[in-house]
Amino acid sequence: MITGLNVLNCSSSDVVGTGLAGCRIDRKRVVAIGLLAKGTVLSGDVDKAYIQNLQQLGKLIYLKGVITFADNTPDPTIITREGSGYKTLVSELPYEYLATFDNGQNFQKALKSISGNGNYDLVLWDVDDVMWLTQNLAGDVKGFALGMHNSGKYVGNDGTNAASQTLMLQLTERSEVDERMSFVTPDDFSSNDIDGVNDVKITIDPIVAASTTIVFAPYLIDGSHLVEGLALSDIRVTKNGAIVTPTNLSYVTNEGKITVTVAAHVAADAITVQLFDSVLVKPVILSPADVLYKSNIATAVVTA
Repeated sequence: MITGLNVLNCSSSDVVGTGLAGCRIDRKRVVAIGLLAKGTVLSGDVDKAYIQNLQQLGKLIYLKGVITFADNTPDPTIITREGSGYKTLVSELPYEYLATFDNGQNFQKALKSISGNGNYDLVLWDVDDVMWLTQNLAGDVKGFALGMHNSGKYVGNDGTNAASQTLMLQLTERSEVDERMSFVTPDDFSSNDIDGVNDVKITIDPIVAASTTIVFAPYLIDGSHLVEGLALSDIRVTKNGAIVTPTNLSYVTNEGKITVTVAAHVAADAITVQLFDSVLVKPVILSPADVLYKSNIATAVVTA
C-alpha cells in the first residue's frame, strides 16, 4: 500500500455516504502524464527516488508539459421506451481524453513511438502536484487501465497558433475513475521536478592502434548541448564484445568531448561506448545533476 494514500472506499455491498464533512478534493488541471508498464503495482513511499527508479527500470514514461487536457468522453447511450417514455441506460462509454503539449517536434517523435493499445496504465499529475491513481478490486494501487493511446498530427507554429503535439487516451475501466480513484501528494517533489528520459547521441573519434584512450562526444539530441558531469560508473565500454573498465575520465583533455583511458588498442578491435547503469543493469542513467539520460551504442573499429 502507498504511504499517504487517500481512497474513497466504494464497496459493492454498501451505499457510499453522501455527507460533505471534511475537506473536499477534486482533480484539477492536469499538467503531466505517466505511462506505467501494464500491471505495475505501486507501494511504500512514492518519492522522487521511487519515481526515477521506475523510469530507469523502464516501467514509467513521464510526459510533462501538458497545456490542455480535454475530456472527450462520449455521452452515455440512453434509450426511451415507446409508449411509456421511460428512459433506460444502455451503456456508459469509456473515458476519453486529449492531452495537448507544446514540447517541440522531437517530442512528436516520442509520442509516435509510444502509441499503442493496452500496454500501459495511466497516472495523472495535476496543477497542485497531486498524483492521481486507482485501485483494482484486490486493493492494489496502480494506474488507470489504458486502452488505445495514439499521437495526433503535429501542428507547427503558423504565426497565429502555437505549435502543438497531442496524445489521445482512452481508459478501459470506468469504475477505476467512478468508484476507485485514489490520490497521493508526494512530499519531496512536484510534477515539474521530474522529467522524462533525455536522448543522448554518442559519437566516437577515430581510434588508432597502440593508443590508450577513447575520445567520444555525448550530446543531447539537439546536437548542441554536451552532457556534463558523467562519471566512469555512467559509461559502459566494450572491446570485441567484452566489457572493459577505463581507469580515468576527463572532460578537459579534449574540449567538448570525454576522454577515457584504457589498455592499448590493437588494430581491428571493435569498440563500443554507451551510457549504462551497472547497478540496475539498465541503459538509463541518473546523472549527479539528477537528470535521466539514455544513449545509442556508439561503435568504432581501431585502425592500424
